[in-house]
Amino acid sequence: MSSKLPFVFTENKKPYAVVMKNDWTRATDIFLNYIEKITGGRLTVSAVEDVHPFVFFKEADHGDSGFCYKLEGKNLIFEAKTEQAAVYAVYDFLERIIGCRYYTKTVEYVPFDANLSVLFDDYAFTPILEFRRVYYNEYFDKTFAEKHKMSASNDDWGFFDHSFDKLVPVAEYYDEHPEYFAYFNGGRQKEFTQICCTNPDVFDIAVKNLKKYMEGKPNAKYWSVSSNDSGYHCLCDECKKLDDREEAPMGSLLTFVNKVAEQFPDKVISTLAYQYSTKAPKHMKPADNVQIMLCNIESNRGTPFGECQQPGTVNNRQAMLDWKEICGNLFLWDYCIQFHNLVNPFPNLRVIPKNIRYFVENNVRSLFSQGNREEGGEFSELRGYLLAKMMWDPYQDETKVMEEFVNGYYKQAAPFILDYINIMHDAMEAGGGLLNIFGEPQDAAETFMTEELFFQYSQLFDAAEEATALDPEALFRVKTARLPLYYTGVCLEYDTKENRKNMLAKFADQARKSGLVKVEEWKITVDNFVTDKMAELCE
Repeated sequence: MSSKLPFVFTENKKPYAVVMKNDWTRATDIFLNYIEKITGGRLTVSAVEDVHPFVFFKEADHGDSGFCYKLEGKNLIFEAKTEQAAVYAVYDFLERIIGCRYYTKTVEYVPFDANLSVLFDDYAFTPILEFRRVYYNEYFDKTFAEKHKMSASNDDWGFFDHSFDKLVPVAEYYDEHPEYFAYFNGGRQKEFTQICCTNPDVFDIAVKNLKKYMEGKPNAKYWSVSSNDSGYHCLCDECKKLDDREEAPMGSLLTFVNKVAEQFPDKVISTLAYQYSTKAPKHMKPADNVQIMLCNIESNRGTPFGECQQPGTVNNRQAMLDWKEICGNLFLWDYCIQFHNLVNPFPNLRVIPKNIRYFVENNVRSLFSQGNREEGGEFSELRGYLLAKMMWDPYQDETKVMEEFVNGYYKQAAPFILDYINIMHDAMEAGGGLLNIFGEPQDAAETFMTEELFFQYSQLFDAAEEATALDPEALFRVKTARLPLYYTGVCLEYDTKENRKNMLAKFADQARKSGLVKVEEWKITVDNFVTDKMAELCE
């Protein structure tokens, strides 16, 4: 039996514990504010220890994001290397030990206990992933992202991705110096182009401009020196010679990036392994301060990355395995939604945890998962929550994570929402496990979104709405979760024309109330979609 004594915070709302004054004021304030919400009593801060149990924040190396909290004698101790890690420790303690839950930036659960005390075993955790970013709109909010121990921004970065046009702008140089740009299709190109990585003047200009950018953001550690967002690359004789030697277009690109990195030994120079540059070079290696940012954009999202035999996934998996052999600084850019149809059902919730485990087991130490940059999207709240939890600890029970969220967020409707998720995932897997991030609703018409299944899903949502009829907040969340079903029903022309008009009207109403902006990334707005579909239905 443990010899530890319970740590008592309050007795009948009256503060009993005291917080020792320290330099980590942000972590301390978060701790004090939540304990006050939980107990109704505000703990005091003191610079002098007395007979009361004290809360101490102490500096100790548990990695950049890791921490420890423990009971020592009558005191509660938080240890971390930095205040940022101490903030993570506080939120983790409130969640694991006290029972708080952070579902969205506006919905959380905070228990109440006027006589709060805790007793627990020492807990220490250092995450495998050093950089963790869930790129969902919800997680752009720093406070909410911190609650899940995620980065809310790329503040440590000067450039995060495509940067060649910033370093050697086409608009500035092409007319007088077309030789600075990529040779393909029989000439030096201005549109959809890259730089010529073997031109010495290009190198000088890029380094000069990069220095200027660094002067404007001196604290940024990471700087992307990366191809433009185009599938073309330079095929001039000099570039081709390097690419042929390395048996990959990364030959000329990485040669250029390594040379740039030599000029900035105190920075990390990141470069995209993306589309044409995904494949690792045959002989050369990235410099010690070069980071490879591998993008698996061509991969199937319906089957685990480590198992899928679809050609795009096979190629991306082999690229990861090859890069991990030569790169100690592997960053993965992953994609987790259907970008052409942001509210279309996309049953990849079972695949996400398995993929994250595969990534970390193959030397990925930084993970960026791209979701919807706009407000909303299919199961954006659940998918973001799952991503954050699994990035922090890839080996926790993902089923428990999902069920915990669904039960807490959808409340009385949880059994029906879980049935909907499981039936859809089962059908997707039985149909071959194919999900394309640039796919269309029609892709699922014979697998997980047949007309028969559509009506089964609709019945589940009818039951979910009925179960939450007396809880307006939960009902609103259920109606928002139903938007993808209305969307796909209209797109696939299920049910009668009059019923589809009704679905479209319900979609429009709830989409606007929930703040949904677009149904396709960058392009089609909710209003555009509703107007066009209603015109079709009224023909």
